[in-house]
Amino acid sequence: MTDLFAVSIDSVEGRTLRGRVHIINPDAPFVPQEASFPLILLVDAWWLLDEGYLAEGYGMPDREDRYPLSPERGKEIVDGMRLKDEFRELFDALLGKKVRVGEDGCLLADDGKTVLTPRRTAKAVYGEQLTGGGGQDQISRYVMTERNPEEFYRRTAEIVTSYEPGRIRNVPLWSEIAAFEDPDEPWEEGDVDEIADLEGAADLSDWRTWVFAGTRRFGESLYADFTATVRDPAYLEHMVGGMRWSTAHTGRV
Repeated sequence: MTDLFAVSIDSVEGRTLRGRVHIINPDAPFVPQEASFPLILLVDAWWLLDEGYLAEGYGMPDREDRYPLSPERGKEIVDGMRLKDEFRELFDALLGKKVRVGEDGCLLADDGKTVLTPRRTAKAVYGEQLTGGGGQDQISRYVMTERNPEEFYRRTAEIVTSYEPGRIRNVPLWSEIAAFEDPDEPWEEGDVDEIADLEGAADLSDWRTWVFAGTRRFGESLYADFTATVRDPAYLEHMVGGMRWSTAHTGRV
């Protein structure tokens, strides 16, 4: 999936998470408004830490990931979370469950070797929940279930008590875009004529805005602050100020 946003965490205090959503892709020139978005970010960060994919210097060169602890420490934290089993359920609802199976289609334990008893096939247990997709990783063969939006949104209503996205900042002015000249890729004739007399903040859905925005450093990128509060601080046990990663999630399941 293509990254749509970068997320940076400023602070974690009790039940409250504060951070920024950086708008990095012209296909998503907005800040997600759904209360499910911060919960998805918590699940996203949990999965990245559990898999060892969130570490200092990972990610794209122009917006490297940030994590103030070692990947090993991150893994220890998620392994010790009070709600780690719930996060697995949330992940499965968000993206579908990976069901391990043998060559005969029978269910296997997480080790990919032990046949579960009573012996049953994934099709017999999950039926129409199976997507028809699957594959094989370093552990075993697997099949996938459908994602479960209804369940994820139900959990969101129970977990997220407030979500307040702020206004988008660092929006360029039309005058800045009209005056901009890239020596390597100059405007073609007529490209800026219709915006030359416009005033105020540029339209984030206009392609010329993104030509200009693409020349800025990450620290000057479009962003919005956000504050989210959860029912129990245990949902934030894996979060720490200074984290940053990119995500393809929009808040919709």
